[in-house]
Order: sequence, then structure tokens, then C-alpha cells
Amino acid sequence: MTPQERVHLVDLVAGRVSNKRLAHILRVETLAVRLARFWGVSEEKASVASLLHDIVRDKSESSLLEMVKDEGDPLVREIAETSVSVVLHAPVGALIARRDFGVEDPEILQAIAQHTTGAPHMDRLAMIVFLADYCEPGRQFAGVEEVRSLLFSSLEVAMLRALAQTLTYLRGYSRPMDSHTVDAAAAFARLAAEDPQQLQQA
Repeated sequence: MTPQERVHLVDLVAGRVSNKRLAHILRVETLAVRLARFWGVSEEKASVASLLHDIVRDKSESSLLEMVKDEGDPLVREIAETSVSVVLHAPVGALIARRDFGVEDPEILQAIAQHTTGAPHMDRLAMIVFLADYCEPGRQFAGVEEVRSLLFSSLEVAMLRALAQTLTYLRGYSRPMDSHTVDAAAAFARLAAEDPQQLQQA
């Protein structure tokens, strides 16, 4: 993606989201590209996935549900059944990235689809987008500094802490939990238990 192509993509995204959302998206992109460079992941893929990760975040829940109605795409079919409607913008975002923006790369689409819930099996690009969204400088909440401190030592450990914090928060406020987040947290916890040394060195 050339600088001109990126500017064009940013302009297209700006036409679909609020100014506040766009500022968040650009902060996520900055951190994701930095992480991609550090971890040897495609900076271009990190940029595209970040710029499109919240492309439908400002849409109403009813419109998101309408978008996935009768949708057979595996990126959205399963998660569309969630009781936690706030996570719908992630898989729908992947659908829109492909349908409206011509994104065909499965790693980019998966990173967009998994950026709110996580998943038991995530590649580095998906972890980077998830963590950049979780840790971008505009985020200020208890525990975020702990996760930030792990970003350049182990993506897996950072994921483990972020997911654990998310579940603790949801339980504390008696909010519903998406099964993908529960499964992702369990998977990263198993990884830590099975081989903590490898996890720390990942």
C-alpha cells in the first residue's frame, strides 16, 4: 500500500465513522504498525486491518443484525448468534472490508473479525490488532498499563492478561460474556500452564 493509497483509505474510512472514532482508529493503526515492525509482521496488513477494524462500530445494533441476516460467511455466521451484541461490529467489519473495500487477505479479515473477542487460535497479526485496540494511548482504565508493559516482550502473555482483565471486568459488573472470549482466555491460560517458559519467550 503506497502512502497515497493509505490516504485514500483513511478518507474512505473517515466518511463512514465519527471524528472521535477516526481518532481512535488512527491511534490503533500507529500502535499496530509499531508492533508489527517489532514482531516481524507485515506493517501493511497491520495498517489495513487497523484502519478497517471499527468501520461499522458507529452503526446501530439493529443495522448490524440486519447486515448479517441470512449471511453464510463463516466470518460472521457463528458470532452473529452471540448474546453480546456489542461484539458484532468486528465480524461485520470483516464482511464490509471484503465487500466494500476489496480486502481478500484472510489474515487481515480474521484480525478484524477477532479484534473484540479474541479467539483460541490467533496469529500474530490478529493478536497485534486486538492488543493495539486494547492498549492504544486513548485507553485509560485499570490494568491497561500492565498489558502495555508486555507488548514488546510477549504477545501471548499480553493477550492472556488482556483477556483475563476483560472477563474480570464483565463478571464484576454482571455483564454477559461472549463465548469466544471465554474460550480464548482458556486457550491462552492452557498455553501458559503447559509451557510457561516458551510463552514468556514467545
